[in-house]
Amino acid sequence: MRSISFQPPEIPEVNINENLITDILHMTVATPMVGGGVEAGEIDSKQPVRVSSIRGNLRYWWRIINQSRLDDEATIWGIVEVTEFSQLRLREHSRNFDFHRYGTEAYALFAAATNGDDIAREGLKFTLKLVYPKEFQKDVKLAVSAWVYFGGIGARTRRGCGTLSCTEKLLSLNEVLKAASGITLWRKLLRGNPDSMLAWKEPLELYRRYRQDRNPGPGRSKWPEPDSIREITGDSDPKHIKHITSPLPSFPRAALGLPIIFHFIGRGEPKDVQLKPKDSNRMSSPVITKALCENGVWYSAVIILPHEHVFKAELETNINKDVNIPELRGTMYQTVKPMRGQTDAIAGFEAFIREKDFKKEEVKA
Repeated sequence: MRSISFQPPEIPEVNINENLITDILHMTVATPMVGGGVEAGEIDSKQPVRVSSIRGNLRYWWRIINQSRLDDEATIWGIVEVTEFSQLRLREHSRNFDFHRYGTEAYALFAAATNGDDIAREGLKFTLKLVYPKEFQKDVKLAVSAWVYFGGIGARTRRGCGTLSCTEKLLSLNEVLKAASGITLWRKLLRGNPDSMLAWKEPLELYRRYRQDRNPGPGRSKWPEPDSIREITGDSDPKHIKHITSPLPSFPRAALGLPIIFHFIGRGEPKDVQLKPKDSNRMSSPVITKALCENGVWYSAVIILPHEHVFKAELETNINKDVNIPELRGTMYQTVKPMRGQTDAIAGFEAFIREKDFKKEEVKA
């Protein structure tokens, strides 16, 4: 484990008047942080948590809650400052980040491990200063609370990296969910008063198991994408000529985020195939798996973001032929075993975590 010492940046003077409110928030990064620097995937030793990143996160969560008032954005988030960092400690890729090489955490940290990046060890603390007009106090509190509960800092936050906790009291989960009506929260309290790392691991492992559901052996995938690609390309290992999934062709896991690269191993199998949105390289996952801290207690959590746009997305592959990819939601998917009779992969994951004692948060009026 390496440590990096540095001086926090000087904070410019801000003219405060009676129409402005200043909030000082003490934050802790409670799970490993991936990247966060100016260069993608890199840790910035001088400023591991950047103002531009925080402002972007706060704007994102504010937009989800206030979709009809976007003209106020620059006014609300004009003054965001970060200072008083604690010592930055690193998890080193050369030691598999001190996790099992093929363990649950490696699923979230795969890109960092592949690229040879270091990541920040959990426990980094920083102070956040927000200055904004009084009239937007509720907006700011909602956005900050949603960010801390549901988001994070750095990359891979949708897989729970860079999760935050805050010393100051946030708005209640119920207040945030009531304001952000399109968000669904599932959570579970593990036995034994778990810390943030244990709470993070539970939903991450369930997400991995769901997306990678295979027949015993290790055997072939229970999802239809591999057989779909074999049918489209005409390529297949002799052992896999007989298809074992349906419907074909179909790619229901695209609803969980894109791009997806399908890698085959075996004699005669297709070359790598990439699935992505047309005219774009990425479609963010509507599913967040993370640890969530409420009133000092850590819960395992799954957050489902508004996702109707996912089912309207047009998809394409790099296969050199026309591919008719059906919509990502429909009764035909009820035969896909991992989806448990649901009509899309997101609803299927919700059904799966319900089996594992996750409870859907009911919003009180």
